[in-house]
Amino acid sequence: MKIAITGAKGKVAQALIGQLDATQFQITSLDLPEHDARNYDDLLETTKGHDALIHFAWRDISVEASHPDNGVMYENAYRAAVANKISRVIMASSNHARDHNQRESDNKIRYTGQVELANNLYGVEKQKMESMGRFFAKKNGLDVLCVRIGNVNTNDAPLPMTPTRWMSQRDFGSLITHALDKKTQPGQFEVVYGVSDQPVFDWKNSFNYQPKDCSE
Repeated sequence: MKIAITGAKGKVAQALIGQLDATQFQITSLDLPEHDARNYDDLLETTKGHDALIHFAWRDISVEASHPDNGVMYENAYRAAVANKISRVIMASSNHARDHNQRESDNKIRYTGQVELANNLYGVEKQKMESMGRFFAKKNGLDVLCVRIGNVNTNDAPLPMTPTRWMSQRDFGSLITHALDKKTQPGQFEVVYGVSDQPVFDWKNSFNYQPKDCSE
């Protein structure tokens, strides 16, 4: 399977690439300075002939502010996928897309499709990206998966302040591999929490991802 990855030099994308089976996936890494996801024509050209597109590219990851370039980049990713008939699209969303204090009756954090309060402005921008993904899935037949990634880090260990948000690199690779291996379903839109086996998050999904690691 041929996969294009935007923002491929970032630490989260690098963690994923290190976990993907090189004999199963042929990866095209797209990032600055050679490739700019803000440039639609370049993204259109570099993603031709691919089976899947994974979008990580993001500017100025800040909880206090959003940046207009981010909307341009994720819209370009969706549009390029449609134009190049790349039916499978995976978007790097964030656990910040839902306030961590907004729990369901069983005290878990899960995606319900209902109105959600974001954790911060970074989360608001990720909500917008998810909403656009739903639009392109329903209107253009893409199979869109938005992964609300927890904490993936270079040390591959839970952070002391936020251990329940940890996602091991092994689990991250497993989640994406399962998502890529599943049968494509045009028009499907899904949001999944990208975390390891943490009791506070519901990582329910349609493609049999089962985390193996836990911060406890």
